[in-house]
Amino acid sequence: MTVVVINHDHRQLPPGSDDLMPVQIYGLSGLGRGDISTIGNPVVDKIRRLGVSLSPAVMDFLTIALAVTAADTFVRRENAADGWTRELTLQVPLCESQPWVRVQPRLERALRFLSGDIWRFEFTSNGFDPPVPYRSRDRFHLIKMRDLDCTCLFSGGLDSAIGAIDLLETGRKPLLVSHAYKGDKSRQDTIAGYLQGRYSRFSANAHPRSVNGRTDISMRTRSINFLAFAVVGSYALKEINQLPTVELFIPENGFISLNAPLSSRRIGSLSTRTTHPYFLSAIQEIIQELGIAVEFENPYQFQTKGEMVVSCRNRAILKSVVEHTVSCSHWKRYNQQCGSCVPCLIRRSALKRGGYQESDVYRFQNISDVLKNDDARDDLLALSGAISQLQTRSIGPWILDSGPLPPEQLEEFKSTFVRGLEEIKQFLQGEGVL
Repeated sequence: MTVVVINHDHRQLPPGSDDLMPVQIYGLSGLGRGDISTIGNPVVDKIRRLGVSLSPAVMDFLTIALAVTAADTFVRRENAADGWTRELTLQVPLCESQPWVRVQPRLERALRFLSGDIWRFEFTSNGFDPPVPYRSRDRFHLIKMRDLDCTCLFSGGLDSAIGAIDLLETGRKPLLVSHAYKGDKSRQDTIAGYLQGRYSRFSANAHPRSVNGRTDISMRTRSINFLAFAVVGSYALKEINQLPTVELFIPENGFISLNAPLSSRRIGSLSTRTTHPYFLSAIQEIIQELGIAVEFENPYQFQTKGEMVVSCRNRAILKSVVEHTVSCSHWKRYNQQCGSCVPCLIRRSALKRGGYQESDVYRFQNISDVLKNDDARDDLLALSGAISQLQTRSIGPWILDSGPLPPEQLEEFKSTFVRGLEEIKQFLQGEGVL
């Protein structure tokens, strides 16, 4: 078991050891000690530019999300007993800890589902207070929030681009929220430059910095950090525009949202659940119980990626931004989309269905070359194997392998999954590899 101790005051952090990791949140002053990792240092300035003082519940949600990101990033899976499942205890000071103590068991279960690890929290008092907001007369650039009516995740991916385009084309006025890791921001900025309509943007970077420079790359909990940033932006939007509640749009195609395991060995380490309906529902219930008036909505839960592309409300804008979007799970490794991972193959199938032609943007442009590469062909073989089981395997139990689903919507989930695989099948047949 690894204990991760979080505090904004480095003087309150104990010495680090093999089983204890001190992490300073919202600051860098303890770096001189040599045993303190950091997270969230740039976030405070971004929050102050919203021009609103956050509620304790919203601030505490962000603190918890950053603490989770720190543990997920800094504690390496290879050191776990089974090489995967980490046992993590997080000591986190909050502004108002008691409400979070009440929902703690549900939060721990949701995170267990999300990352496959065993999470335990120890919430204490004296947490980091909501930052004092900047004022326009302080000569700081404040984020323009007046008259906005919703929030939308804006990652720089194809789905989020379509989500933003569709909202704007229907007359909505969204705050686009980005988790702007290094390399992502420039793409997000470029895509936003093509959008037409009234919108504003809020982006932040958790900026996790390990004291030893080593991090775990699986990052299964990245979505809770993304959601926390969006909840922060949504709260500010709600307060400035005096709305009773704020819709938070999470644009993700239903096939990848389900992410049903393509083979038996992909149930654990190769099956991410970042936007799975069960996880989003669990976090939604928790924040609502704490009085945070933000409603999650994925308008594409029952669409494939290809259906999103085909039904996009402004195909001219989509055509302009397609090659600036990123879907690849490995693109930072090569600064190029690989073309052979599951997200890339889903993307290529969707764009083919929508009639979009991309230039040579992939490391493996020719799909047949993927089969010749032992290091790159695993995902293609897994998808091919899943497609071959479509006519013989029971779809209900298959998609439930990735997590619980509402029984009343099971048929819609099944149909979405089947249509998603059929979409990929058509693409692979066209490429002559199936």
